[in-house]
Amino acid sequence: MARNGETGNNMARFESGDEVKVRMPRGKSKRGVMGISVMYTTSQEAKFDGATGTVTGIDPRSALGIPLYLVDFSGHDNSRLGIPWQAQWMREEWIVPTQEKAPVIQPRDDEAAAGMGRTSQPGQSS
Repeated sequence: MARNGETGNNMARFESGDEVKVRMPRGKSKRGVMGISVMYTTSQEAKFDGATGTVTGIDPRSALGIPLYLVDFSGHDNSRLGIPWQAQWMREEWIVPTQEKAPVIQPRDDEAAAGMGRTSQPGQSS
C-alpha cells in the first residue's frame, strides 16, 4: 500500500557503493527549537544525523518489511559528529544521496538510420 505520496514502487533507491548522508526527520522541541523530531531523539540512528557514509549492504525486506541499508561511515570525515560506531543499518527515508546520479544516455546508432533508405539491389525500388 502506497503512503505519503509514494507510487508503490518497491525498488530500492540506493545501490551498494552509493555515498549518502543521514538526515533524520525534523521537528520542534517543547521550546520551539527546530532539530531532530522528538520521536527519534533517543534512537541509535539519531546519533548519526548529518554523518556521511557509503552504502555497503542492502536488506530489501528486513524484519519489518522495509528496506534497510548498511551504511559504513569509515573513510569519511565525521569527526565533528562523534558517531559511536562505524556502521549502522538505516531506513531508506533517513538517508539522502550526496550527489546526483548522471542520467544514462544510450549512444546514437547512425547505421540503423542510414540503412533505411537503401534497397537490396542498386537501381531497384522496393
